[in-house]
Amino acid sequence: MYIQHEAQLDVCKEALVDATELFVDTEFESRRSGTELCLIQVTDGQNAFLIDAVQIDDLTGLKPVFDKPEITWILHAGRQDVDLLMTAFGMTERPRIFDTQVGWSLVSAEYQVSLSYLEMRLLGLRKDKGKQTSNWKRRPLGEDQLDYAIGDVLGLPDIYKILLETLAEHGRLDAGFEASGEVFQKRTQKREAISLSSYRNLWQLSPKQQVGLKILVRWFNLEGDRRGAPHWKSLFSIAAAQPESLAALSEIKGVGRDWARKTGINLVEEIKAESAKVSDDSETPALPPSPYSTFEQHLRDAWLASARADVCAAVCIAPEIAFPSWLMKRLKSTIHDVSDPIYLAEEFTGWRACLKTPWKNFCEETASSD
Repeated sequence: MYIQHEAQLDVCKEALVDATELFVDTEFESRRSGTELCLIQVTDGQNAFLIDAVQIDDLTGLKPVFDKPEITWILHAGRQDVDLLMTAFGMTERPRIFDTQVGWSLVSAEYQVSLSYLEMRLLGLRKDKGKQTSNWKRRPLGEDQLDYAIGDVLGLPDIYKILLETLAEHGRLDAGFEASGEVFQKRTQKREAISLSSYRNLWQLSPKQQVGLKILVRWFNLEGDRRGAPHWKSLFSIAAAQPESLAALSEIKGVGRDWARKTGINLVEEIKAESAKVSDDSETPALPPSPYSTFEQHLRDAWLASARADVCAAVCIAPEIAFPSWLMKRLKSTIHDVSDPIYLAEEFTGWRACLKTPWKNFCEETASSD
């Protein structure tokens, strides 16, 4: 049924209000001014509706259908769809999500695939995508546009069923929902502690200057997350300049006057006192220059890339979802700090716990081959 007027929403509500699974898609238009929701396609596997979001100003009458504790939304690559729908229905809490693109990536090597690809692979359906680039804001919509739009949800129930069965065979049914929800998580990068070795040009500092940098690094690790604090790279400039006054400290690039006055000047006094204990006779560079790159680093990066590919092949999960960029960044930064990379298996938490055993196996195999 094509819902074009607000008065018709009750028909949709009555048909779907008891549903616990909704298969959903949207059509929208993106402009510089923003993204406008144009059409909502939804089915519970029995009843199917097209809801005109252009002609209907207020869609909150459908909130009881879409916003309830027991509901699951099934979509394909639905990150943007979910945001648009939650706004349209006035929702504040995201429902349980199953993304069929994510589900497929948990049982194959493929990460970003189209819905039509899954329909062909899993259902044997070849669809005409000629209306994919239609103008969904223009009214009236043609019958071919409506047929195309509703077709995007009619196959979802069967795809969902197949993916659930396949995930269950792999022992990762819960992972499909957990990984689908992970797409919406906003990850804040944890500020890592710094040390003298964080500075590539440490060798350029004299022993007195290194004493100052050590004091600044200790302060930064304790209080460097405060507003107005200088960037950790600016600490090197402070240590190198060895400022004698507030004015000299404030002139250093990256140092704010408020921070210099409230905090920095006290650190300068501490640096002066500690530096005075270092003999002038020892003022020679104590360290050799740090290399910008080494073959050991290249080999370590190659090993990590091989581990990623081998582990994903062992569990049949697409590398992009098993080892997303934030996890790879963490592994690259911590692999230097462990004596044996096998210990990095503890980084695989939640649904990624299934990666622990193949990771350990790869570590043992590569260690025995050295």
